[in-house]
Amino acid sequence: MAIQRSNIASNANASINNSTTDGNTTRPSLHSNNHSHGHGHGNPQAQFNPRLILAQIISLQAFHYFLLGILFQINHVLFATTVTVDRIFTAKYLDVWSAIGWVDNAAILISSILGSILLVFIAEKSKHFF
Repeated sequence: MAIQRSNIASNANASINNSTTDGNTTRPSLHSNNHSHGHGHGNPQAQFNPRLILAQIISLQAFHYFLLGILFQINHVLFATTVTVDRIFTAKYLDVWSAIGWVDNAAILISSILGSILLVFIAEKSKHFF
């Protein structure tokens, strides 16, 4: 709502600044130079939304660890690995010279790839590049 209010205020200020005069009366112009209709392109202040950024960061972290937990549960069923917090938050089990280490490495790589796909949908910044 804060973005919309700031755009309304900036549109009102722009229309007052672009007013035309007819004799003694002043009326606002119908054609404003500010064409940002809630998208934040015209107003740099409207692009920065700290609550949205914080919500995106929290949701990405939550989805990352949720997916990582699911992958470690799958590894537990398929490869009989233990499911501990150490396995998620430390590098103690990431051994490239053992088969179980590669199982954990694969889980983290798959979780990272899925997290990058989620980043496209959660942050929605990639639509400007496609």
